[in-house]
Amino acid sequence: MRPWECTIVLFLAVHLWSQQTDVPAEVESPAPEYGGPAILSRGGTASLLVPGESIRFRPYITVTGDYDTGLTPISLTPGGKVPNDVSPGVEAEAGVYGFHRWRTATLGLDYRGNYRHYSTNTFYNGTDQVLSLLYRKRATRRISYTLTETGGIVSRTLFSGSGFEFIDPQFSNTPNSELFDGRTLYLDTIADVTYQRTARLSFNFGGNGFLTRRRSSALYGVTGYRARGDMAYRTSRHATSGVAYDFTHFEFTKGFGGSDIHTVQLVQSFRIGRYWELAMKAGGSRVETLGLAQVTLDPVIAAILGRSTGIEAVHRISWTPDADVRLTRRFHRASMGIAYNRGVSSGNGLFLTSRSQSGTFNVTYTGTRKWNVGLVAGYISLGDLLQNLGKDTSFYGGTGATYNLTRSFHLITRYDYRNTDVRQTALKRASYRASFGFGFSPGDVPL
Repeated sequence: MRPWECTIVLFLAVHLWSQQTDVPAEVESPAPEYGGPAILSRGGTASLLVPGESIRFRPYITVTGDYDTGLTPISLTPGGKVPNDVSPGVEAEAGVYGFHRWRTATLGLDYRGNYRHYSTNTFYNGTDQVLSLLYRKRATRRISYTLTETGGIVSRTLFSGSGFEFIDPQFSNTPNSELFDGRTLYLDTIADVTYQRTARLSFNFGGNGFLTRRRSSALYGVTGYRARGDMAYRTSRHATSGVAYDFTHFEFTKGFGGSDIHTVQLVQSFRIGRYWELAMKAGGSRVETLGLAQVTLDPVIAAILGRSTGIEAVHRISWTPDADVRLTRRFHRASMGIAYNRGVSSGNGLFLTSRSQSGTFNVTYTGTRKWNVGLVAGYISLGDLLQNLGKDTSFYGGTGATYNLTRSFHLITRYDYRNTDVRQTALKRASYRASFGFGFSPGDVPL
């Protein structure tokens, strides 16, 4: 049984057990409509975007014709250059998503699996599997717990799609800045316990265990864990303030050393009127890194050894700011989000522990029961803290639309673009994907 299949069985077993447990009468009342603005230190998404009621679990199947450029394997051409392949292809995808509320529990599921076939570059043929699973339980009047699981096996993260995001992909260590089109496996397990001391004051304790593995032996994988704690106080119905501490540890495959990151943050969030929400956290990180680095040898030593460079263990302590700001606007038939994040990441297989920055703008619009349109744009930047590789910067954008042809059949079209530039290297590429096809899913609204 695969890891995420085991997780689904475990989560459902926990839910069935908890439903049979004696719970005080006041806990059995329906969950309140509004629990305050999002607290970013707990991985929360904007409360404006959390479904207020259950979304029926909905299976779907799509078949699209794709045209891809900028396909980049981990190899070189006979001329010694990084390939930049182009190929048309066909992709079939199936999945299920939904969000269900019980009196004291919530379950969210988003699973997607696809198979793609390229007509001229069959090397890139393959399948992707992606899972996001959320289970939240109010165990007593004061204590609740949350379990989340994200995982996947993907070969092209540039345009893998975001799906139904009830789990913050940055908080769950989902790879989003891969440089090459090769198989990547990732898994992240998160558990949180929240203690509601009073109607205003709460404490949260949580932890993650995560790993990323890349098929190519030329790239690094990472294994890590994370421990978190925070205190939040609702200063009013529409505002929450708090303080948070976070410890993260990275260990990399293929090499010696790792990183320990200590982060302290102030947390603040506001609900502004009925349609705006602003969530922020800001602080700093102390990054302690142990690794190997190439150094130039003293001329005398170089003459004795017959080489001019050597390898030495390097211990480095860096201080870096940490910030996360998200502004969300909900309209009658649309939503808009603007986000900026700065912190420390585990890199992308070439870069190891790195300073990271990202910015995102997205809009979704459902004007009628026939159309659903989305737009996203943003950038991702990595700067390594030990390797002196330079800086990796990517800009991306995309738009897509679905149209409900009949009750269950949908027309699907999408276009994505990404430009990647790794300074001080020969890796520079512009990639795009154009897709057009059809989908089947029971329901009256577009996919």
